[in-house]
Amino acid sequence: MWVKPWNMKEGFLIGGGLLFTGLLLQVAVGSIRWELFAWPVNLMVLILLLAAVGIMYALRKEVYAFEWMMHTGAAVPCLTYAVALTILMGLLPQVRTGGMPWLSQMLRFWPFVLIWTWMMMISALAALNHLCRWKAREIPFILNHLGVVIAIVAATLGYADIQSLQMTVFTGEAEWRAVDDEGSLQEPGLAIELHRFTMEEYADGKPKRFASDISVYTEDGKTVQGTVEVNKPLKVNGWKIYQYSYDVRMGPDSPYSVFRLVKDPWILWVYVGIFMMLAGALCLMLFMAPRRVGRKIIVQVAGFVVLLALVFLVLTWFKSGLRLKSLMPALQSPWFAPHVVVYMFSYALLGAATIMAVYMLIRKRASASEMNLTDNLVYVGLAFLTFGMLFGALWAKEAWGTYWAWDPKETWAAATWLCYLVYLHLRKAKPGEWESACILLLVSFVCLQICWWGINYLPSAQGLSIHTYNVK
Repeated sequence: MWVKPWNMKEGFLIGGGLLFTGLLLQVAVGSIRWELFAWPVNLMVLILLLAAVGIMYALRKEVYAFEWMMHTGAAVPCLTYAVALTILMGLLPQVRTGGMPWLSQMLRFWPFVLIWTWMMMISALAALNHLCRWKAREIPFILNHLGVVIAIVAATLGYADIQSLQMTVFTGEAEWRAVDDEGSLQEPGLAIELHRFTMEEYADGKPKRFASDISVYTEDGKTVQGTVEVNKPLKVNGWKIYQYSYDVRMGPDSPYSVFRLVKDPWILWVYVGIFMMLAGALCLMLFMAPRRVGRKIIVQVAGFVVLLALVFLVLTWFKSGLRLKSLMPALQSPWFAPHVVVYMFSYALLGAATIMAVYMLIRKRASASEMNLTDNLVYVGLAFLTFGMLFGALWAKEAWGTYWAWDPKETWAAATWLCYLVYLHLRKAKPGEWESACILLLVSFVCLQICWWGINYLPSAQGLSIHTYNVK
């Protein structure tokens, strides 16, 4: 061990060291206080991170550890630790106060943050390495790695600068005061007058649509009129105004409307990262998947995958009760169909890869063509999985004002996505270890099943997840 070239053993030791360091920090200084990273502190941290990546890349010839971090031997252990911590987060209820010490506030837990920071450093160095030795075939790699770094770093460092307020406005009145997540009164610099609240219901009395006709008055003298409803926020002076709630006891006769006001100065960079990841997923599907598979096999597998996708789609439609005739307001969005359909294709492709893994494990041998076919399925399946996850993030931003809230469903989606990334990196690092790769596919598919339907029955989601439908 520690003899060049390093492999995954050294990576697991480094990750263990980071976990131990994180625990020491947790005991010594307590949980991370992200609110301290508001502007301009977050800018200084960003500059330090960029400088660190640049220095590490420049010294890669002199310091072997920096060069090693650009390869899959470092990525596999890092991703494995990230998966384990993310799964732990998905199993335990995440609450602001109370709960299990440390583990119920994982986003403020030093070991979790250090592992994810290590993952971002590895991704940034790998992207920079490929960028500096530019070749056209490197584009998918660069887009995927750089995109995830930009999105996650911008979302993390920008968290303290996000202003998220809740304002309750009665019909015929104007309100200029709102409350933040801590319950403190704030003045956002605008006033909202509610002219009318309207609501449509299904035959069973459940809400079909609710909206508010409002006028917004700004400090600089502007007046903006519009209708705000779920999935259709109104943008005024950098604020996005979302239809959030109403008096549920009164229903259509609600005397007031509740709005969520969100201002996110870092959102542009988050979107840059997201769209780079979408472009990277498309390139991954089209260009990076291995092509050493016969045309006849591809046609047969494609037909099987389409059939599986239809099965998954039908099961989702009827299991969750998400009928077109009774969609709740949040689900009535142009994002609904693409979000569900691409997820179903990803489930089908990854399900087919799992069947291949089971087949090879039972037979206790695997040919090169069988592993190449399995890799193809995972590459394309992961691309669709990325589409589904990011479509959901963009949809959530339009519906609720936040693209990622670490809701239990979102947490398991991240864990599943990371699991399949471990598989792809393991195949690069150890192409001959087919048995470990197949076992990893089984673990990944279990995570996928929990994300798809098992989340409804986990204690972490009860009363806390906005993604649980018809649990009973």
